[in-house]
Amino acid sequence: MNICSKHLLLFGCIFIFSCKDVPTKNHGPIKLGDSSTIVTESDPQRLQDLVTDLTPVIPSNIPPDTAKEEPKADTPQKAAVAIATPPAAAPIPSGPGLKAEFKEVTIMLPGLDAKQAGKPNLMNANGAVYTWTSGNINGNVMRTTGNVAKVSQRYQSVVLLKGKNGNLPLEDLSVTTPWQQVNGGNGAYPVKGLGENDLKFEDADANDIRNAVAKAGRQRHLSKKKIDEWMTVLGKNVRAANQKPLVVTLRSVMWKIDGKDEKGKIYSKQIRIDVPM
Repeated sequence: MNICSKHLLLFGCIFIFSCKDVPTKNHGPIKLGDSSTIVTESDPQRLQDLVTDLTPVIPSNIPPDTAKEEPKADTPQKAAVAIATPPAAAPIPSGPGLKAEFKEVTIMLPGLDAKQAGKPNLMNANGAVYTWTSGNINGNVMRTTGNVAKVSQRYQSVVLLKGKNGNLPLEDLSVTTPWQQVNGGNGAYPVKGLGENDLKFEDADANDIRNAVAKAGRQRHLSKKKIDEWMTVLGKNVRAANQKPLVVTLRSVMWKIDGKDEKGKIYSKQIRIDVPM
């Protein structure tokens, strides 16, 4: 054994024996609040954080093919508007009847005979007036051509005092109704509400009626004797405008036809039928 080996063996033995002689110190349990049990480390090498921050990616438990899409923000949707094409108006029937031919629309009341007042050409007119001759007004059906949006009706009623020698219209007991829309379409508009029992009349008492008879006689320049004769026809027991010998009758009827021409321009036409008394 050479000298170097002997030295190494001697150093190892000394080191082993010196470690066995070091007493082991028992610190006991660490007590909260006891500063002697708090370990303080001043070596910066030992104070380094050796655990890197983790940013875990947590997978969704919903399979990708079944995952719901995020709700999208509401966006205004344009509603589909169906433009309804109005049905074509039925053709005006052939045959006799009152026919008013305007530029934008033709109006006919079949089976009704009436005499037109004024110029017969209505191409540039807005209205026409007729005098009834024969045929039914109430219960008829007005036929129209063109683009008609609405048909309205109004009438004037009057009370007649009927006698053996004729009738005396009582103008003070006449009533004019407001415009009322006629139910219909497709070029056909039934005429209703003009029957004798349908007509509106003035709410008059016996005194109002006698005054109306006297005024009607004076307007016709009748003599006092003639007016007294009409008072005798009236009698003393009449207390309502529709009580015999008084009769509520149609004096005139008017229609207003509103629509658009082929160029989209709005038009309004009126016709009137007067019933002779």
